[in-house]
Amino acid sequence: MAASRVRHPVLEAAGDEISVRDEGENIMLHTSYAVGRVDVHDLGIVIVELSVTNLADDENKFYLHFELKDLPHAQELFTEMRDTLLELRDKQKLKLLLCCTSGMTTGFFREKLNEAAELLSLDYEFDAVPFHKLYEAGFDYQVILLAPQISYHYQEACQIFQDRLVLKIPPKAFAGYDTAGVLRFVQEARENWHVTAEERAIAKALGEIQSDANILSVVVMPFANQSRIAYRIYEKGEPIHSETVIKGKLRVAEDLQDILDTVTCRWKKFDAVGIAVPGVPKHGHLELDVNMIDPELNLQKLLEDKYQVPIVITNNVNSAVMGFYVQQDKYQNILFLSHPRGYTIPGEAIVIHGHLVQGAHNIAGEIKYLLYAAMPHNAWREHCADMEIINYYISMSIRAGISIVDPEVVVVRSEMIPDMEKLKQRLIDDYVREEYLPEFIHVCDKEMSEYAMLGQMILTLEALEK
Repeated sequence: MAASRVRHPVLEAAGDEISVRDEGENIMLHTSYAVGRVDVHDLGIVIVELSVTNLADDENKFYLHFELKDLPHAQELFTEMRDTLLELRDKQKLKLLLCCTSGMTTGFFREKLNEAAELLSLDYEFDAVPFHKLYEAGFDYQVILLAPQISYHYQEACQIFQDRLVLKIPPKAFAGYDTAGVLRFVQEARENWHVTAEERAIAKALGEIQSDANILSVVVMPFANQSRIAYRIYEKGEPIHSETVIKGKLRVAEDLQDILDTVTCRWKKFDAVGIAVPGVPKHGHLELDVNMIDPELNLQKLLEDKYQVPIVITNNVNSAVMGFYVQQDKYQNILFLSHPRGYTIPGEAIVIHGHLVQGAHNIAGEIKYLLYAAMPHNAWREHCADMEIINYYISMSIRAGISIVDPEVVVVRSEMIPDMEKLKQRLIDDYVREEYLPEFIHVCDKEMSEYAMLGQMILTLEALEK
């Protein structure tokens, strides 16, 4: 049985705290706060799928798959899965954050709510912060509760915390310290949230593209805490299968090979692979953190030699701007700004008269070469949760784009800057004349991923034609 080949390394990685149960072709790893699952598929070669689900909120915190052929590599992935599972030990309670203007009123209410939750045996843990610390602390909580006096920030908070449940505390419940009423309110809202979260996960419809080639389009999207690699198989321009790998630590070369091995085994062979990555691809090498990939590695050559198909590597914001461009017919001149969570410096991509601008050295839109002059190089992540500093750098980046490109529209992907009207006003305050301002569109991480997969497929087809 194929599962027997993974049982020993899984047991070795699990340790004493995790209960392991063999169920034939899958192995379950149980704790009181999370569940891991190892699925083994014998398809001529053995494909292993790993996942971890947090029992507090039923969210998938880890997912990947790989071909079982190298036991040291498998052991490394099992260990990463175990570490992710064990890290959820301190997150078994649903963490809720109360927020008001100063934090004093909500501090008292927090104590009352924690007492009520303990009395009712609810795994809830309430904390409280003043509003000026919300955007620094909020990402550590599953539910954010805004006091009535700051409820006018609700839309802004929803945009910033798109994968969190943001609620406005009913004024009567807040004024009367109605803990039972607030707990019922949260429970009902969470039930509705799970339904809308599934609806949001449905991919946007893609435009029809005529092609005879089967393309595997892959988008690498690092974040400061949990990174993702989304991929989609296009058969003659039509999407036929999608997956998203969720990891705490990216090892780009190894992760991409695991994806390509699985796709090769489980679906039809692809004619080419398009890979969208952060930074600047240079002659097959990636300009990424050394913890993600060896800078000396020629990734393009490695993958082309192994899979015997063309590999096209593109900056992921360039891919996203192309995907955005082809899904609309209103704009010909577009500036796309991407600011991922946990980073201070954004990236930009440019379409002029319907054509992607990459430049002589493929660095068009690498706004960091402007922003490095405005901040110490070794401090580029230090202010990633400081709203004022993020606003400043994004505003500077857009002003540079407007002055050089004069776009019809600026597409902004940033959880920290959701209000486009405030952004426009800041640009006006920074001496950009209002009549010269383009339109602004805000997009979320999932939308950028969708745009980038489609755009990378198109750029791969264009490269094949050349």
